[in-house]
Amino acid sequence: MSGSHVAGSSGRNRRAGQATRWRGAICSRMVWLAMFKLNPANDPTLLSADYALRKRGQVKDFFDPQTAEEIHRRLMEVDWWLTYNEGSEVQQWPPQDLRNLQPQQAAEIQREVYRGAQSGYQFLYNYYPLFAAYFSPKIPPMSLFPVYEFINSEPFLEFARTLTGLENIRWADGQATLYRATHFLKVHTDEVKAEQRLAAYVLNFTRDWDTDWGGLLQFWDRKGDIEQAFRPAFNALNIFTVPQPHSVSAVTPYAPGLRLSITGWLRADEPPKAFPAR
Repeated sequence: MSGSHVAGSSGRNRRAGQATRWRGAICSRMVWLAMFKLNPANDPTLLSADYALRKRGQVKDFFDPQTAEEIHRRLMEVDWWLTYNEGSEVQQWPPQDLRNLQPQQAAEIQREVYRGAQSGYQFLYNYYPLFAAYFSPKIPPMSLFPVYEFINSEPFLEFARTLTGLENIRWADGQATLYRATHFLKVHTDEVKAEQRLAAYVLNFTRDWDTDWGGLLQFWDRKGDIEQAFRPAFNALNIFTVPQPHSVSAVTPYAPGLRLSITGWLRADEPPKAFPAR
């Protein structure tokens, strides 16, 4: 058999393999496009008048019920990280390190977090780095990636543009978050000019949450008083124009629930790659 024939056969095999993978990716995205749906009862044009009053709002029953249940199921499968501030550095503990953490080490981290919170910006919560993992070639596919792609699809982005009036929204970054007892996020504005953040969004997937358990998304006025707060809910979108002073109140030590969400910023800059990137 001649070398040219071998090379030609090899090239055809590579092209055939690429075509098969491409068709598989297309079929996979057709499946999740059919699976994930917004609730058609929510009209962003009608909702936009209320949003314009305070540049924030909550849309209840945001997804159709099947979509909300499916995203919740996927969130419950996440292997969570832990994040908090230590001085000027953000600490990020991957799941494998958390599993090896001794009780006395965990207690010391908690004390350090509280000390930092007494005099400066601080936070403590579990998360999964959805945006960073999605664009990393080293991370294998996981169940939240199709959800993140849907967040960056036109149905979601156009809803956000119409609701907020921010026509320059191009894409969304994001992370999955889990707040448990003692977790919190101190007041801040979300403004990072280099990232061209236009609005923040929180997709809520929290079941049966008692208001007394904390974990409320709070908005602050110029006097430092809370002028509005949203209780953790199931299948609700919280969205607000950036910058706005806001915080997540501390989850009480006795709270048994899990405050689950996907949150991030709707941005006007270029995404790292065009969607879908996988």
